[in-house]
Amino acid sequence: MNMERFILGWKTIAVIGLLIGSGVIFMVSSAPDNPINADIEIKVPGLVCSICGNGIKKYLKKEINVKYVAFDINKQLVYVDFVERDGKILYLKNKTIIELIKKAGYNITYIKRLHILTPNRYNTP
Repeated sequence: MNMERFILGWKTIAVIGLLIGSGVIFMVSSAPDNPINADIEIKVPGLVCSICGNGIKKYLKKEINVKYVAFDINKQLVYVDFVERDGKILYLKNKTIIELIKKAGYNITYIKRLHILTPNRYNTP
């Protein structure tokens, strides 16, 4: 009887591992998976789970200038790192970003370019 439970337990673990490996089961993470040197920050209301973030990531990664996409579901933010060539960041136009995220089924509150932030009384260093 104990041997049957042992075998059943290992089979369950093997099936769960297979499902995670194939992408059927997603591991939920609320913060960006890796800290990145993001070039823009996009506020996306409705970004509440990693599946939502992966849907947005899928559309953004289709663009050749997009190097990496991360998201933070607690703050409902998407971070995008663009390709750099000859010291210049190859941004996408805001219109293109809005269209891609709308195709994924979401709206945008704002797009913030992070490299041009200068400290002011609302944004102190």
